[in-house]
Amino acid sequence: MRNRFVLPIVLFAFAWFEAEAQTWLTRGPYLQELTPDGVTVVFEHGIPSVSWIEIREKGQTETTKYFQTVNGRVKTYSQILSTKNSAVPVQNFVIRAEGLKPGTTYEYRVRAHKIQSHDSNGVKALMGASNMYASSWKAFTTQDPNQTEHHIFITSDMHNSPDSLVALLKLLDYKTCDRIIYNGDMTNYLQNGDNEPYSGYIDASVNLFAQHKPFEIVRGNHETRGNMSRHFMDYFPHKSGHIYNAYRWGDLEIVLLDSGEDKLDSHKEYYGMASFYSYREEMARWFQELIQTDEFRTAKYRIVICHFTLLLDDGLPTNEFGGEPQLISLILPLLKQCDIDMLISGHYHPATYTYVDKNYKNKGNKFEEYNIGAHSGMRIDIADGSIHMKIVSTQGKVLLEKTVKNGKTDKKLIYITTGLEE
Repeated sequence: MRNRFVLPIVLFAFAWFEAEAQTWLTRGPYLQELTPDGVTVVFEHGIPSVSWIEIREKGQTETTKYFQTVNGRVKTYSQILSTKNSAVPVQNFVIRAEGLKPGTTYEYRVRAHKIQSHDSNGVKALMGASNMYASSWKAFTTQDPNQTEHHIFITSDMHNSPDSLVALLKLLDYKTCDRIIYNGDMTNYLQNGDNEPYSGYIDASVNLFAQHKPFEIVRGNHETRGNMSRHFMDYFPHKSGHIYNAYRWGDLEIVLLDSGEDKLDSHKEYYGMASFYSYREEMARWFQELIQTDEFRTAKYRIVICHFTLLLDDGLPTNEFGGEPQLISLILPLLKQCDIDMLISGHYHPATYTYVDKNYKNKGNKFEEYNIGAHSGMRIDIADGSIHMKIVSTQGKVLLEKTVKNGKTDKKLIYITTGLEE
């Protein structure tokens, strides 16, 4: 008689364990800032825990543990903001693994140990196998510092349209791209309760590629908005401590500028708490120093990516908008001093497909600006001294395809692209 209750109890326990296992790792993992000697793993879960990652070289069994540490202590969990009407806090971990070998394939997994509470002695952990968690193994390859071929996907201004993003990624064959770049305004707001920034594009990226190769994100003006916007670097960390950055990928130098907000600092929406004008001045000083470095000067190719346009705008502030004109006044003179191959911008959701000659509006540009996003995506393939560019709409229409040999083009053009079908 007693045995007839065993199976239901076992099934209930199994179902509970499976449900528990599915809730501990709720988002990610996804990779950020891949370098020749390291990578950052970001993930989120709802079980208060101490978490870590384990990494092993592919084909090996020996693993190395990496924890997130703060001032000499292992970080347990980072609660950002609790989801509305939810008993589960939103927690994220940002764990950097360094000391890796260049151009080498590794495997990693996420591990966690559930904790019961924080007390006067530190952390009280729950013992037993049911309180230990492990993800499956996933692979990535560190950057090759001698890389001479580059295959880059870039888009922007998806504004919470993951279906459009997935369509563009597939149309431009993301599987053969080694770098994915999102140039701002991928969401409308970084807002608690909207599952941002995950539902807008991170979840889609994780499902396709981001567990195995990273994406870079350039902050647009919409990423400065919402009650989680101040936690931007909890989701997109950088070793430099800045949102703007430059990376040397083999013989390619990539500069990722941070536009900030497009409104005046004095705008009523900010209640006197915006300081983007001085922030952009700080970034301009950094950029001026960067273009004088050997890292920048010795690169065979140089691409600058910025959410705001630097050529297409008239550069005149209005009573409400002044962020873009100020950035133009700071950065465009510096771009004229250095030999870049192209500038890629977003922000405008352009509704036409045109091009104009060099020296646009007498701005003296010596480079091309490609304004893409919202309805279009771009693929850049660099090899053997040539840059091949292809821009498509979300419907698959090829808007532009051309090759520039020997790294430069004689006729500098500005392309404004769209995915809207005529």
